[in-house]
Amino acid sequence: MSKATCIICNKDHKVKFIDEYKLEVEEDKFFFQDAKIYQCEECNFSYVSPMPDNSDLNNFYENIYRQINRPPFWITDNLADRKKNYLDDKILSYLLYISTLIDLKKIKQVYDFGSGDGDLGYAIKKKFSHIQLFCSENDKQCQKILKEREYTNFKDLDKIDKKFDLILTTHSLEHMTDLKIFSKFSEILNPGGSIFFEVPNCTSEYFNGRVFDSPHLLFFTEESLKKISMKYNFDILNISFSSYSFSKDHKYQKESHDLYNKLINSKISFQNIKNKIKNFLPHSLLQLRRDYLNIKKNKSDTKLDWFANNTGDNCYLRGIIRKK
Repeated sequence: MSKATCIICNKDHKVKFIDEYKLEVEEDKFFFQDAKIYQCEECNFSYVSPMPDNSDLNNFYENIYRQINRPPFWITDNLADRKKNYLDDKILSYLLYISTLIDLKKIKQVYDFGSGDGDLGYAIKKKFSHIQLFCSENDKQCQKILKEREYTNFKDLDKIDKKFDLILTTHSLEHMTDLKIFSKFSEILNPGGSIFFEVPNCTSEYFNGRVFDSPHLLFFTEESLKKISMKYNFDILNISFSSYSFSKDHKYQKESHDLYNKLINSKISFQNIKNKIKNFLPHSLLQLRRDYLNIKKNKSDTKLDWFANNTGDNCYLRGIIRKK
């Protein structure tokens, strides 16, 4: 048994050690040194202990996380290509899901926490032009596109001076060192305001066979999200499963991991990888990022099955919770 205290229930009597922390990029060990994963059996929630230093993490996300041709994004420096990402099927699936539960005509101000390039908010605004867009995103790779898309970027959460009708946060919560952000969300939401989120679905199937953990620090399950909603006084409108299966998730993790290691071990200058990457990859890996967003369909698949089949074997959890 471990004495690491659960971040949700603040207890340690049912906390157990899960595994050593696995790095996606070995060079990141400075930021995640000594990290181990623990699980609270009472909350069905896992987390890293000890947590990395917040100042180190801020540097990591501002300067390193989305570097060109670095996993997990394999981001391109071609801004024209990146600006088209808001048209991806994944964004369409988000729009369909949100609009089923929320009347977007009544939404005036949207805040995207950890927005990246702001694809989802921008897609919403393209349909509902009256909406104002706000975000918090410190990554230097994203600033130009966010500015062009007319986001107001609050890089310091303490300086947010607005109230919002809808908060978006996709694949950001798992990067936090604690759950205090839910208190902040409650503070900046208008009464009855909603939060749309998506996070990895971290059941036992997630941990069995995974290739890496970094840079995730919190590992959510449906049960733990219900406990968090109750703790921070949110009503649950819906929690659903989405994306591809755990086995495919592990497969894509391994491909990404092997790809990066192959490039690094080839002794090619990292700055020149973007010019020579095609010489080192089979066609299937060249399509890695596209496949990640647009999984090749079987004849029986519908266009959005990959994102919304909701079987429980899916590697993502998404939902909408509402401020009471």
